Amino acid sequence: MQSELFKRIKNQKKIPIIGKGSTKQIFNKVSRLIAKHYKIIEITLRSDSALETSIEIKQKYPNLIIGLGSIKSTIQLKEVSKYNFNFYISPGINEKMLDFANSNNLNFIPGISTPSEVMKGIEYEYNILKFFHAEKNGGISSLKFFNEIFQDISFIPTGGVNIDNCDLYLKENNVLAVGSTSF
Repeated sequence: MQSELFKRIKNQKKIPIIGKGSTKQIFNKVSRLIAKHYKIIEITLRSDSALETSIEIKQKYPNLIIGLGSIKSTIQLKEVSKYNFNFYISPGINEKMLDFANSNNLNFIPGISTPSEVMKGIEYEYNILKFFHAEKNGGISSLKFFNEIFQDISFIPTGGVNIDNCDLYLKENNVLAVGSTSF
């Protein structure tokens, strides 16, 4: 289920994240990213029109791989999964969301910031996790620490990752890709 998507994410290395904005602003950002040859993007559900705008973008650009981010509950995950986006991302991790994602074969990337949360992901057979908020939770030092304990886990750091520090993150052998609003 996840292997092809994650191969593509690994090849792109940088996932642009589109945060808050009006429908027009989000569309303009997507157009700029496509012009820069990005094929995978994340649109966060942080504005009132984000879901509707994401659906429109999905229809207009059917070859674009779109992930929905900032999913904070199982109810929200159930609702947005009806629209068949390519992947779904949460800032945190909980059992109900993991159960729902697994039972519905969703490409779901839960967020973690502690070893206990990594272990919860492992219990649910997740080997790719979002490391959020990367900079506020130790950044590269934490990733090095995680690598000592969890050698089979890969991370997608987001939060504080930007054009100036993304290459440092990408040098870590447990980093699959990075996400940022600065791309």
